[in-house]
Amino acid sequence: MVKEEWILLEWEVIDVHVWWFYEVKPDGMDLIVKAKPAGKMKMNKIKILAWDWVQIELNEYDPTVGRILYRFKARPRNK
Repeated sequence: MVKEEWILLEWEVIDVHVWWFYEVKPDGMDLIVKAKPAGKMKMNKIKILAWDWVQIELNEYDPTVGRILYRFKARPRNK
């Protein structure tokens, strides 16, 4: 069995839904992805608000769903 590949990206949270769902989008694009926080974020009760910048990972097989791994304290710098 092949292990799934994940793609790490930095996105902005634009909307918060019930049941731990967030809508996130990259800067300057119209793509919107639904994301859920990872288990460690739920366990440590890290709050994610609208307009926060987060790091998410996308599955290469279904890029419309992601998992939030990290919440940045400030907007990340452009590389």
